[in-house]
This record gives sequence, structure tokens and C-alpha cells, in this order.
Amino acid sequence: MVLLAIALALSLLQYSWLAQWAVTPDLPLALAAWAMVDGTEDGVLWRAWLIGIVADFVDPGSEYFHAITYLLLALAYLPLRSLVFRTRSTAWASWAAVCSILAALADGWISGFGDSTWKTMALSAGETAVCAMAVGWLFGGLRGSWHPVGKGGA
Repeated sequence: MVLLAIALALSLLQYSWLAQWAVTPDLPLALAAWAMVDGTEDGVLWRAWLIGIVADFVDPGSEYFHAITYLLLALAYLPLRSLVFRTRSTAWASWAAVCSILAALADGWISGFGDSTWKTMALSAGETAVCAMAVGWLFGGLRGSWHPVGKGGA
């Protein structure tokens, strides 16, 4: 329930206030990237899908894009999981940046790139990486049942 509440709050912020700017971090994706990297292994796919469903529910222009994209990104991350030191902010940021670029490319391929360029995608990926570090710092220290993704560690 904690993860669901955090995903809803970040999605509401993303698709309301931050929607007015062309280049912004993807807050639900930053949460999903952190949840994939830092959480327990048995919930990686479920957490990614749940955050994607919440983002799809809030985003007015999305029909299952986030849920499918986040789930595919989690599937791609599973083989890499044993190679990553999961409690480090650099791991959260790196995976968030990769996810941001891949999601932007998938979105551009499906619906067109519009005003998006490689510069705006790179800037957004960098902002998403920083936000993933902030998300991990803010929510990673929660104790017990308040921890949204479980202690996966490495």
C-alpha cells in the first residue's frame, strides 16, 4: 500500500504540475527504476507493473503504455540484477537513465517524436536519474512495513 500511495502521488505530480514543461524528469519511472534495483527479487515484475498501472491511470493520454513498458524494463533488468550493487545510488541513477531513454524511444516510435530531440531525451534521462537517487534516499530509509519495496540489498 505504501508503494501504491507513493506511485499515485508522484504520478499526480508528473501529469499535472510537471506536464506544463517540455523537459522534465519522469517521476513514476524514477520510482519504478529504484524499485526494480533496490527491492527484493521476488517482487521486481509486480512492482514495475503496479507503478505502470498507476501512471496509466493518471496519465490522460496513456492506454497501458506505462504498465507494459515498465514490465518489459523489469524483465530486461532481471538478468542484470546479480551484477549490480543494488543499494548504491549510482545503480539507481544508471538504471533510471537507461529506462528513461528506452521509454522515450518506445514512446516516440509508437506515437511520434514531436518536438523531442536527442538533447531533450538526454536531459530528461539525467533529471530522471537524479530523481531516482532522491526517491531512493527518501523512501529507502523507511523501516519495517513502511518500506515500499522490501530490503533487497546486495
